[in-house]
Amino acid sequence: MIKENKLYEISLYPYRSLNKTGFFILMFVLGIISFVAGVVFMMMGAWPVFGFFGLDVLLVYIFFKINFKSGKQKEILILTKTKLIIKFYSSNKILKTSHLDANWLNINLTKSKNEMSKLKISSKNKSIIVGSFLRHKEKLDVIKSLKTALKKNHFNYAKVNVTN
Repeated sequence: MIKENKLYEISLYPYRSLNKTGFFILMFVLGIISFVAGVVFMMMGAWPVFGFFGLDVLLVYIFFKINFKSGKQKEILILTKTKLIIKFYSSNKILKTSHLDANWLNINLTKSKNEMSKLKISSKNKSIIVGSFLRHKEKLDVIKSLKTALKKNHFNYAKVNVTN
């Protein structure tokens, strides 16, 4: 049903600066450096330091894995003839789906004092925060793209507000 009426679709992903190959290289280099430094300390008689170097490598590995897992979330915005459908995913599993009336959309981007911005899409009595993991400039790009799609498909009553 959605595929027939789909007028516009955009997928939002969190930015991750390190891919899996870079992660492997980083962990390999960090492991080699820690092992060599640990052996040097062991030869000097400070054998407990060797374990702490291993613990450091393990903690870096765990935190990067947590970071990669949080990077698998995504949000998809689908504009149909009557609705804006927002799907929230986590690791290819749908967490939540929201339906908003596309004829009465109100899109607000507010920037707070701490430089964080919030992109809120509302329709009638329903409001959804979208793209919380995006940077401010990326949220502006999403708004521009969505505004263009709304105008192109004659959703004349949609309002877009951007405040700094």
